[in-house]
Amino acid sequence: MGNFTYIFIRINDVLTAGVGATALALLLYLLIYNRKSRVARDFVRLLACVVEVYLMDILLIGSQDHDLISKILRLQWIGIAFTPALYLEFARSIRLSVRENHVPVWLRFASLAIGGAVAFMALYTDLVVYDAGLVREVHQLSPGPFFYPFALLFAVAALWGLLQTLDARRRCYTTAARRRMTYLSLSFVAPAMGVFPYLLVSGWPAGLPNYFLWILLIVGNIAVAVMLLLMAYSVAFIGALTPDRVIKHRLVRFLLRGPVTAILTLIAFWSGLTIERVLGLSQYTLSLVAVAVTLILSQLAVELAKPLLDLALYRESREEVAQIQELSQRLLTNADLRQFLENILAATCEILRSQGGFVAVLEDGQLYREIWCGLHISRQEIAELPLPEVAKAQRADGFIIWNSYWIAPIYDKSGENLLGLLGLQKPATQLPLPPEQDTLLEQLILRASAALDDRRLQQVVFKAFSPLLSELEDIQRRRGLLRYSNADVAGFSLAESEELPQWVHDALAHYWGGPRLTQNPLLDLQVVQQAAAEYDGNLVKGLRAVLAEAIERLRPDGERKLTAPEWLLYNILEMKFLKGQKVREVAMRL
Repeated sequence: MGNFTYIFIRINDVLTAGVGATALALLLYLLIYNRKSRVARDFVRLLACVVEVYLMDILLIGSQDHDLISKILRLQWIGIAFTPALYLEFARSIRLSVRENHVPVWLRFASLAIGGAVAFMALYTDLVVYDAGLVREVHQLSPGPFFYPFALLFAVAALWGLLQTLDARRRCYTTAARRRMTYLSLSFVAPAMGVFPYLLVSGWPAGLPNYFLWILLIVGNIAVAVMLLLMAYSVAFIGALTPDRVIKHRLVRFLLRGPVTAILTLIAFWSGLTIERVLGLSQYTLSLVAVAVTLILSQLAVELAKPLLDLALYRESREEVAQIQELSQRLLTNADLRQFLENILAATCEILRSQGGFVAVLEDGQLYREIWCGLHISRQEIAELPLPEVAKAQRADGFIIWNSYWIAPIYDKSGENLLGLLGLQKPATQLPLPPEQDTLLEQLILRASAALDDRRLQQVVFKAFSPLLSELEDIQRRRGLLRYSNADVAGFSLAESEELPQWVHDALAHYWGGPRLTQNPLLDLQVVQQAAAEYDGNLVKGLRAVLAEAIERLRPDGERKLTAPEWLLYNILEMKFLKGQKVREVAMRL
């Protein structure tokens, strides 16, 4: 075996394991995040065939036992035999996502029965394949009498599925859906390329060198991996309830932490073995170290690349997404608030040399103990605190005395609403406090006030947001349906969506051309489609006409005036968007 051939064989081994790992990772991803989608479930079954075939290929690496090789090659036919039937099911589910399906039920059961019969014959008879051998360093079986009819059936199933996918693409309702269905169509043959044993059909020309075969296998593995990724990317959006930006970010991070890391680790392991062989070192001296270093560096690289990923994935929404991410990191949970108040209470006790204290929080007119340190005070004692007296207390020294406690009220930022109480067991320090202690105490109470005030506002927001969750979920569901079909959208109008103002803003911002106009959801409105009829069905011109008419309806009666308040809104919209003038020009005219 020449050096080139050996290198290409090892590269192909790594890629074979990498493609198998990629298919397995995509299978798990779709099972976890898209299991409610019929298209995803059928694609998962198809991926299972790919995983099974590649697993058998991995088991063949380095094997020399003829009987074992024959068994593995026959087991591989389980995945190969059921691929045509699962192709039909996958194509059928894609067709169902955009229109009614007319494939008879008996055809589905017949295809599965044929797959089972082929698998049985491949495992236990020589009717489909027989006699495992080694051809140009590649383990393969020989074709039996039923192999060529099965190959024809395999090709027909893949071709029919591709035609159904192209038909589904033509029936998609939005640009994004058509684009993703295009990806799916271009990569539809990936499972067929990955599982079908082509060498059983054509053999290998005797005049071509061995390494050329391995180059073709390497290119084929790379193509299969890329197309599987495209297929999974397209399938992940069909029937998904989450926004597109979430799906993209989640999928990319999963791929980087899963298949990409696995492939890099395999490359590192193979490189370590090769270097060990060249340097004459003992086996696994460098390879295991290379694996560990690769795993650590790859995870670190994913974290460091997060800003670049956000920039690439979110694009126009990156500022809003950054604000949401920052907000999620700064939200105060109950544990965060408790820890923060505990630190403030401990610092206060230390400054005033008190043996202990508590913080009581006011909610719905009742006090309850949030934290305590250095002493144990019951909820009953907290409930007996003289709240009216505390609320009216004059803060000359910042405290009132109650049952051997010094109590400091905690007000909100306005200084009018009571948020809670900070109580200290009578300290060794005497009143009035020295200026330094008084300043420190005031700062600590202000910090506690800010934390409690922020938590109160946070709870108000959560209470207001909770009823919207079901509505937002419904909007996301219907938005996904509108991408691919007009089914199940009764009782729902785009005009009712809370995103309508943003869609109008985007359309006006790109009034004279741009993706925010040409890909705007407003293009699906009936009023836009009616207006487009006057422009030979051009939806963009129809939307532009509807926007112009809407602005014109804001025009006040009488002669136009640039300084009158009632004309201000119309003047800004007309000059800025309809005439395309710059902000400075509009401001100068007004």
